Amino acid sequence: MIIREKEVTIQSGAALKGTLCLPVNHEEKTPAVLIITGSGKLDRNGKVNKKLDLKLYRQLAEYLTSIGFISLRYDKRGVAASEGDFLTTGLWDLVDDAQAAVKFLKNLPEVDDEKIIVLGHSEGAAIGTALAAREDLGGLILLSGAVERLGEALKRQRDIATEDIINAKGFQGYLLRLLGAHKKVEKQAQKFLEKILSSTDDVMKQNFVKINAKWMREHLTYNVHEDLEKVTCPVLAITGARDIQANPEVLKNLPLYVKGDAQYFVVENMGHSCKFITKSSTIFSIKKDLPIEAELPVHPELLELLESWLFGHFVRYPKVEKVIL
Repeated sequence: MIIREKEVTIQSGAALKGTLCLPVNHEEKTPAVLIITGSGKLDRNGKVNKKLDLKLYRQLAEYLTSIGFISLRYDKRGVAASEGDFLTTGLWDLVDDAQAAVKFLKNLPEVDDEKIIVLGHSEGAAIGTALAAREDLGGLILLSGAVERLGEALKRQRDIATEDIINAKGFQGYLLRLLGAHKKVEKQAQKFLEKILSSTDDVMKQNFVKINAKWMREHLTYNVHEDLEKVTCPVLAITGARDIQANPEVLKNLPLYVKGDAQYFVVENMGHSCKFITKSSTIFSIKKDLPIEAELPVHPELLELLESWLFGHFVRYPKVEKVIL
């Protein structure tokens, strides 16, 4: 078989543009995977801007369809080709959009509506969990962000940043420590978070930069653990051992929350971008590390784990050749 990609429109609170990737000439109804992207202005493929294109979601979509699953990925509100205002979009708007995408898949004649799997990466893991608590799904895959509230993730990131400053070499490290930067990280963060939580505005300015206060406020007050307890479909969670944005240690708590089948894995030499890396990034190196990681394929062990789990829970189809029609 071959596969084809086609542009689609998902009607939600805004018209969302997406890419549907499906096998050609397949006569049976097929399981489908909805891919939910991470935070920020990432488009459906993983492109941030002209200088940085992570390619992660395109890579995942093409792989999933190459092993026989329909895949759908879309631009979030106010990003790339989708309508809406990115800065005023909150967490629950994003959950609504993901639910609209699931309903879109359920209405497709090619899709087995009892075998729709949601795959969320980073923030998409939280969105996917919230979605699974309100929508009947066939399965849930959480990459680089499972079993963790935003506040917990941000605290760990600040702790890592503080350690990076303490351990920084050369004049830069000496100067930062002389200025007490490592002592200010937590204090400044708490002041910022208090400002966000006490506000009611959708958009605020921080250091003359507009930020989505509504999105952050809703994330900070969202308890992902409570929604995990409502999830009954099979769940797979995978995080890299070198991830500095999501904590791999919390994955062991997944079976404590989920009522149904729950599997989790920590992949060695994998960072937040789900690529193979041999050294963890620091706050000083991450800007130059990301463009390098962007050019890499998805970590092979991650793909093996995805394939094994999907084939263990859903019907296996023969691999297909990618052709754009």
